[in-house]
Amino acid sequence: MTRKLSPAQRRAVSGSDPSTGRLSADPRVCTALVAAGLAVPHGRGGHHSHYLTAEGRRLREELAQAAGRGAGRAGVREGADGPGEEGRGGIPGGADGRGEGHGDMKRGGGGEPPEGPAAGGSFRADDGTGDRPAPPPAVRARRAAEVAAAWEGLLQIRAVLANGATGVPAPWERDRPVHAVALALEAAGCPPARPDSPGYRVTASAHPGLAEVTWTQPTSAPAALAKCARLLAAYGWQPTTHRTRAGDPYLLTSPATR
Repeated sequence: MTRKLSPAQRRAVSGSDPSTGRLSADPRVCTALVAAGLAVPHGRGGHHSHYLTAEGRRLREELAQAAGRGAGRAGVREGADGPGEEGRGGIPGGADGRGEGHGDMKRGGGGEPPEGPAAGGSFRADDGTGDRPAPPPAVRARRAAEVAAAWEGLLQIRAVLANGATGVPAPWERDRPVHAVALALEAAGCPPARPDSPGYRVTASAHPGLAEVTWTQPTSAPAALAKCARLLAAYGWQPTTHRTRAGDPYLLTSPATR
């Protein structure tokens, strides 16, 4: 497999995010890796992020092992001949093959991953906190298609990272629970809150890694949140019902574990 890949393609595989398998490479390189069965796209056409498949992740391990063997040989040469280019710097990007290209995916600090599932922020789930009125029917139909495509892409990512299973959120979702829970609700057909109509709102919880779901119409909130809880459970999340000190119900949502 490695003989069929160009140096740029091998660098893209080695430099993918170690947790999610997200690629940081030229779109043409990503397209070639998709064609080779080593990556899958996620997002709308023309605005994809790309993630390694199970085969791509196996190849990344092979490349890392080969790089480690090369580093060992370079260390022997360094002891005999003095520090060379490899001996001084070690393996480019470290022994795990992560490289320079994935710096935008490191946790903590300024390189946080993009908020939406598609590259470049082309898609963003509706968390119900905006002030836009309900869109006209034509816009709603287009939005529904975009949400369905985004959810389908996310299921592909789950399958890639969990050996075919899709019932548990991927690391990408766990890193941004507000967006992920909002996407699940929107994909399930729940309406986000609007100034002129009731709906869900998803906000960050005081508990790290969790999201809170509320309903904007108090009289219908208990029944509506109960429905949201059932849908979220079917989409890979674990919602529990709580009440504020004022007695208002809300869901505290965490990722399912199996």
